[in-house]
Amino acid sequence: MPYIDIPSRDDYVSIWYITNSVHGNVGSFDPERPTCILLHPLFLDSSWLIRHFDDPRLSRDYNLIAFDQRTCGRSRCRPSQWHDSYVDAADLAMVCQALLLPPAHILAFECISVNAALRLAAVWPEQVLSLTLCDVPPPTELQWVFHAYDELLQLWCYAPDLDSFEHAGNEVVTFMTGSDNLDLQDDLIAYWEKYTPPTKRLRIVELVNIMMNVSAILTSVYASSSSVM
Repeated sequence: MPYIDIPSRDDYVSIWYITNSVHGNVGSFDPERPTCILLHPLFLDSSWLIRHFDDPRLSRDYNLIAFDQRTCGRSRCRPSQWHDSYVDAADLAMVCQALLLPPAHILAFECISVNAALRLAAVWPEQVLSLTLCDVPPPTELQWVFHAYDELLQLWCYAPDLDSFEHAGNEVVTFMTGSDNLDLQDDLIAYWEKYTPPTKRLRIVELVNIMMNVSAILTSVYASSSSVM
């Protein structure tokens, strides 16, 4: 199975990944192609990157690999009070090391992935050839964003019934995309009902906690990886 286990003294995480290789693993990557790591958007997982994997401009010229972050999709972990964007970056670095991936181009979407990619480039610059960041968040969130996260967390994690949960899902879709596309809305809510219902509230709490407690990267840290940035 495409999992990479990262054990430690008081924590455990098993990271799920997908690739565009023939056999679904890095062993069948084309050694002549550069590698591109794709990091999925907020509240989603690598399965939502399938259109990027199907895009011939990427799949024809790159070895593609995408990971489910530790609280997302098929990845598994123990809840950890130490989980932050640096931990997400360390997960990426250790998975790259375990899979013997060469230095790679990084394509990251939205706040959690972008923050992890920036910290990966800052702390492990030898692993990163370039960064492409989509929907870059501010260094720290505005106060109204904290209130929105808190309200969405309560609606999502403590929904008393399915109608309430779907209402919370509608609010999250609007917050994430600003879209009134009903097909997209239905797809997203169906995904959340399957993978992050209120019975898995710890996952959402841990994920939102990262966003609400993110701190700006120090200038000195940026300077250490200026060649990548």
